[in-house]
Amino acid sequence: MPIATTEQYHQMLDNAKKGKFAYPAINVVNLEGINAACQAFSELNTDGMIQFSTGGGAHAVGGIDSAKGAIVLAEATHRIAAEHNILVVLHTDHCIPEKVDSFMIPLIEESERRVANGQLPLFNSHMFDGSSLTL
Repeated sequence: MPIATTEQYHQMLDNAKKGKFAYPAINVVNLEGINAACQAFSELNTDGMIQFSTGGGAHAVGGIDSAKGAIVLAEATHRIAAEHNILVVLHTDHCIPEKVDSFMIPLIEESERRVANGQLPLFNSHMFDGSSLTL
């Protein structure tokens, strides 16, 4: 199955809340991690989340640009997940305030471009980590 649509993602979250369970979320930094996560989800017959951090995105492209690396990994995940009989949610993990403009915003813009072209968004969700901010 492909990456979850927005509606499928919402249904997954509703199911987890009602069933009082959580989906596995795997942080990956390369194609091997994507393949391993999809294979594990398939073998366990469970849907799950694959997530990329700013560091994981940077690692994927040799430190050049964390957003470009996350885009490359997410695009690969769209193709790899389609070969498995599970739903995969794509998520970014713990984006700190200093990285919002260079990481999260370009990923949201890429999703907007994809949707404008009739495709699914690149990511299902993004995590902003404001724990360093004062209350």
